[in-house]
Amino acid sequence: MTNKDNKDMYSFNIDKFYQNYLTGPKLFKKREALEPTFIPDELPHRDSEIEKIAGITACALKGDVPPNFLCYGMTGTGKTATVRYISQKLAQHCSNNPPWWVYINCTVVSTPYRILAHIYNTIIGKEKIPATGLPKDIILKKLLGLLDQLIKNSVCFLVLDEIDILIEKNGGNEILYNLTRLNENLDFCRTSVIGISNKLKFMEYLDARVTSNLEEEEPIVFHPYDANQLADILKQRSEIAFNEGVIDNGVVKLCAGLAAKEHGDARKALQLLRKAGELAEKNQNKKIMESHVIKAQKDIDKDHIVEYILSMPLQAQLTLTAIYLLSKFAKEHVITSGDIYEVHSEFSNKIPGLKQLTRRRISDYINELTLSGLISANTRSLGHYGRTKIIKLDIEVGLVQRVLSQIKKIHNYKLLDYKPIVLQTDKVKLKNIVFRRLI
Repeated sequence: MTNKDNKDMYSFNIDKFYQNYLTGPKLFKKREALEPTFIPDELPHRDSEIEKIAGITACALKGDVPPNFLCYGMTGTGKTATVRYISQKLAQHCSNNPPWWVYINCTVVSTPYRILAHIYNTIIGKEKIPATGLPKDIILKKLLGLLDQLIKNSVCFLVLDEIDILIEKNGGNEILYNLTRLNENLDFCRTSVIGISNKLKFMEYLDARVTSNLEEEEPIVFHPYDANQLADILKQRSEIAFNEGVIDNGVVKLCAGLAAKEHGDARKALQLLRKAGELAEKNQNKKIMESHVIKAQKDIDKDHIVEYILSMPLQAQLTLTAIYLLSKFAKEHVITSGDIYEVHSEFSNKIPGLKQLTRRRISDYINELTLSGLISANTRSLGHYGRTKIIKLDIEVGLVQRVLSQIKKIHNYKLLDYKPIVLQTDKVKLKNIVFRRLI
């Protein structure tokens, strides 16, 4: 059986491919050891952070309630892995009433309703609360009853991964306030909220009452790994993941060096090594070589851009859309942060219920897009007019268009075909009112 592409007459024999794959070299011993979710027996180069979190959570061993706290750090610095590692160690040392742990990925579960339902369903072990349909106060009341009845005198840790996503949503402050004040309405169980974020400034957008509840302890900051530390992590994982002698000299160091350039991202390093192994296995090679790493890097870069854009909050996606439109309709136009603000403001008139952002918030999103490598932003002096950021897309316009077209609201409201007013020569905008230019 073959699959044929009439365009270039390429023929792929899937049966032969699978037969060769089965009889080819076996490189992997435990593939999942290269996944970010895998927790090894030891976490290299995170002793300081482990010590701090252990100190905060140790009182749970004696049935006391640990304070709420936050973990900060860029993507791939081991925040979630460290918290999960601590949870396993606490369970090993707690013979009576071991703590409960509920993990909420806020990029997936982000509305107040769904968060409360997720916590309830996770604790009870089955989907008792439907995805929609009940008033939030009813779910909250049910959750309080479940915590006291099932967990009783033990501690329940509520881990909010990517907690900053909640602030992008309506009701984010409300749900955080409710979760950090659960203990006031519990008779037996006690809860502790652990927030994980890669955005150091997200607390600036919280209500003061939520901030005081969340920061009961000094935040724990996870610094990026350097190349040597990443090499240690990869060496440890590769010994678990691969059969002996299948990795060529230099592969681990190359993966670590490439990931170190990406802000010390351990996830990127692990992904790179796993992808290189899969390429070698697919090509029937007996060893993983540096050439596999280079090819893996090219493949991952494309996949990473797509995944990153699709996982961004809607407001960040719209900020990128504004930059895309300014680049698309006027290639010679110098894009400023003010232009992006104006175009984003126009979106609020096109998408019902979309909150219009401040110039400062737009500037924050520009900074985040710059850090991600999607755009470049250079500050330029305009003399007595002040200073502004000059923005340029750093990735292919066609790729941006293909990814943005997959986003429901951008596609449904046909934003990718919209020509911003700042580029329409027959129109002018004064005090948020658009006039047709007469001369």
